[in-house]
Amino acid sequence: MESRLMKRRCNSTNKECYYVPAGNVRSTHGDNVHITMYCKKCGKREDIFLSREEYFTQQKLIQREIENV
Repeated sequence: MESRLMKRRCNSTNKECYYVPAGNVRSTHGDNVHITMYCKKCGKREDIFLSREEYFTQQKLIQREIENV
């Protein structure tokens, strides 16, 4: 995720949000991957797009977090 999103303040704790993937991971045109992320603490949602390489680098973490939701 972009650093500006990672540094947002959480409404419930006034600390940085803790984003986890939620829902389906979808492929898009141009070898990109769309993921919806949400904050475990306050529920803010963000849509992010990863390149194919970025997705495969983070694939195990993303799948583990989705299974925990």
